[in-house]
Amino acid sequence: MLIGTSCDKSDDHVFARENDEIIIDCTEQSIEQIIICNGEWIADISGIDWITVSPEKGTGNGKDYGYFTVNVGYNSGVAREGTISLIYEGKSFPIKVSQSKNEFAFGTPIFEGNLFLQVESTAMIMVPYTVASGNESVQISCEIIGASAGLHISTITYNGFLKGDGIIEIPVEGKAETLGNVTFEIFIDGVSIGTTAVKIFEDPNAVVEGLPVGWNFYAAGISPRGSEYDYSWTTDAVNPTVEILPQNGHKVLPTSGNMDAYLTAYSANVTSTANYTFNPSIQIRGLMENDYFYCVIPVKNLKETHQIKVEASMGSAGSAAGYFALEYSDDGNLWHLADGATIMEVSGVSAPVHYYVPEINAGTERKTYNKETDQGYRVYTFPLNGINTIYDGNLYLRLRVCMDRRTIGSTTIAANAWADLKGIEIELIED
Repeated sequence: MLIGTSCDKSDDHVFARENDEIIIDCTEQSIEQIIICNGEWIADISGIDWITVSPEKGTGNGKDYGYFTVNVGYNSGVAREGTISLIYEGKSFPIKVSQSKNEFAFGTPIFEGNLFLQVESTAMIMVPYTVASGNESVQISCEIIGASAGLHISTITYNGFLKGDGIIEIPVEGKAETLGNVTFEIFIDGVSIGTTAVKIFEDPNAVVEGLPVGWNFYAAGISPRGSEYDYSWTTDAVNPTVEILPQNGHKVLPTSGNMDAYLTAYSANVTSTANYTFNPSIQIRGLMENDYFYCVIPVKNLKETHQIKVEASMGSAGSAAGYFALEYSDDGNLWHLADGATIMEVSGVSAPVHYYVPEINAGTERKTYNKETDQGYRVYTFPLNGINTIYDGNLYLRLRVCMDRRTIGSTTIAANAWADLKGIEIELIED
């Protein structure tokens, strides 16, 4: 472990230290260092008040590691350098300490919680900060713009900083008296550090809106190609796009329910606009492991205690992706695995699977979809555990390729093979 950049091994003298340079950020910190020597060593840090060494001297036997700690104070100014001289047998072995300039800063304010008409607020505005000394003291104030009646934030002096990174919690007080959008601008010592905005809702117990919704072109008896449902998916779409990747403008509207929802996909492996078609299922050529079909569904008042039912079936070419996991999210970033998955193992690879493509759905039944007879059809009912309440936003569902295994042959997925979403329908299960 110990490799000294300067070392004395003449005669009976043995000396080496772990580093000849230490580079750190502006925070206060202690860095343990290793030393090996035969005899006494002394640390000389004269003229430097922001570095100490503990212990300042020691004695080694030339065989076993010794230890000392370099203690560096918080840097509240410009970048600085100092040198620790380790004295051994009359020779000086320097350790240069370089500490970066003060980088204490505030991040963008984040609104946490919700505001409801005539309901006492429990919301907070979170202000992140980085590389604090822990000794700071600032004045925090706020200007509220928009539907501000009944709401206020007290001006305070805040001195509860932690050393390093942390978050300031600023309570939003009062009851909103009007509906609408409200913006909070946060000031630290009179300087704006940013804004955060939120919508005031009328009723925290309002009914869910936005479900059901479905994409089943077989049941509708139509093909979406070139129709009002086909939004920028194919070159002959009503609203065509020149973008190649499916998430960049390619989408198809539902055949039932919430017509503000849409179905698209994510894949970085698609290489041509010709890789989209309908039969009338939605087909994409090029889905690989962790690529996915996904639904974006505008909803209101949807909570984690609500249950939804998802019905779907998949088809494919024989060499295409054959195994999919059903996942949901309230922001499109943090995904949760839906209840009901089965752990499947295929040629040494295992994963939770909700939907797989039976061999018949890569053959004669690929271009049909009857829920009563389709061997790939599955239905799952599950609560939305883990989501934040969506008072006015999107519910995201995706069918993700969960293992690198094709439909037929139990080998890896072939590039440029067709994957089909024959249909997917989502509804709310009422209590």
